[in-house]
Amino acid sequence: MVESQLQSIGIGVSLGIVGLIGYYIYDAYRQSVKPSKYMLATEKMGFIGYEKSNGQRVTMEQQQEALLRIFQLAGYFTLPNIWHDLNSIQCIKNLENVFQEISAVVKFSNADQPDPRQFNAKYMRKNLFKSNNMDLQDALDLILYIIQYAYTRQIGQERYELVSPDWIITYANEYRQAARLLRLIDREYPLLNEYDGAWIAGAARIDLVQRILDFNYQIMTRNIKIDGETLVLAGEREIWVNIDGISPSIRKQLLKISQNNIDINTISLLSSTIDDSARINEGKSYMIHLAKSYNIKLNASQPFIQYQSKEECPLDRFPDRIYANYDVNETSKLTETLLSRDLLQTFSNNIANKICIIDTLAQEQIRPNTASTARDAAERLIKRILIGDYGDKKTFFILLCTNNPYIERQTLTTQRHVNGVMEKYGLIEKGYQIKIEGFGCSCKQPLIIVHSELSALIAEKWKFAVNDIQKSLRLKLKRDVKTLLFQTRDKNIVVADQPKIEINRPNNFIKNWFDSYLV
Repeated sequence: MVESQLQSIGIGVSLGIVGLIGYYIYDAYRQSVKPSKYMLATEKMGFIGYEKSNGQRVTMEQQQEALLRIFQLAGYFTLPNIWHDLNSIQCIKNLENVFQEISAVVKFSNADQPDPRQFNAKYMRKNLFKSNNMDLQDALDLILYIIQYAYTRQIGQERYELVSPDWIITYANEYRQAARLLRLIDREYPLLNEYDGAWIAGAARIDLVQRILDFNYQIMTRNIKIDGETLVLAGEREIWVNIDGISPSIRKQLLKISQNNIDINTISLLSSTIDDSARINEGKSYMIHLAKSYNIKLNASQPFIQYQSKEECPLDRFPDRIYANYDVNETSKLTETLLSRDLLQTFSNNIANKICIIDTLAQEQIRPNTASTARDAAERLIKRILIGDYGDKKTFFILLCTNNPYIERQTLTTQRHVNGVMEKYGLIEKGYQIKIEGFGCSCKQPLIIVHSELSALIAEKWKFAVNDIQKSLRLKLKRDVKTLLFQTRDKNIVVADQPKIEINRPNNFIKNWFDSYLV
């Protein structure tokens, strides 16, 4: 009898122990699979994975970890930086607790040291911003604030004027691998066989030539039908030698591509520093040619001018750039619109007359950009819709030709401003849709430009994410975007001294195991 009771007690104790172990395992599993707010924020931004042209799937997790790898490579995860950034975005409740929680994740993922091989991006993805002390808006805003260090461009500064930091040279292969997962490197192809219009994004001369050539190649080789207008989105941006000159050797390659309808991705267009003087001379010759073509008079004795300081520059010009020096009586300027017309005649395989140009005006010293040219193109399309050119049609697909690393950002920017014009005319509530699909050739830019463009892409994704939060959750935004973006935020903010914190290694070994082996 006693023996039977002891057996029953033993079984009960064993079951209790098994149950307790099961509970701890389940609780660890539940904690591990609960998405961190970093995961939720980046998913809200659109890092949800995609299928490559070869059918290979890039997962959401790969994209989210790729962004963290870039943050780690750039050194954004040092504890002083984290403390500064948390203070700078403001409106963080329990600031020191949040700092301690993030610091623990940084330490245990080895994010605050330079070697990317030691960094555990998976652990950070699953645990960053996981506590209840930060909400989704805080996570979105902090991600945007941090990535803005990548922008680095002062107002008026061009991408080609950026200087590569040592880390991006040292870890170029690692950076490129991560950027590729974020869709900043590889070619993107058109997905449909027929579109209601095509827009070629304006750019400096060498980029615009590539876009025109790639547009021609894709349309012809894929037999894509464009039912409506094809537009170049240009405008009143004054051209200058440094950005619009092309190395003669590269120009020769571009002409060959045009004449033989070759895929521009198969040819390298990287020029060496030896080509710089040749590119400058070519740029001068080209601008003189363009001026003659459009009867724009330059100063006969000094056709070009270069300013040494900002103080001596007119409002719309900057130092160290070589501009046209116009005749004293000349009122016209050499602009991107004129450049676009000339390039279409030279590189568009006899279809130049079928392509129209959007000539967007500069406003208050702000030159035309993706946003303003997209608005003008949308206005043009919507006016045709309103006068009945498309009958009862309500869904329109527009093919946007650009090139990486700009494809996704320019597509999102264009879509956002097209949506704005549609709202202006009340078309969205009537069931109209204009869908922008971006495509273009692979990235041929230095990685510092890719890095800067990543910050612009995240800013655009942030705008879509917070707009969705406002509409779906009816939440008021905590922070003005101007306090987060590189060019407009306060760079001289003074923060309190970093507190001393004690970081204890997590003792939930089961959760750590799940973090390591579960997706």
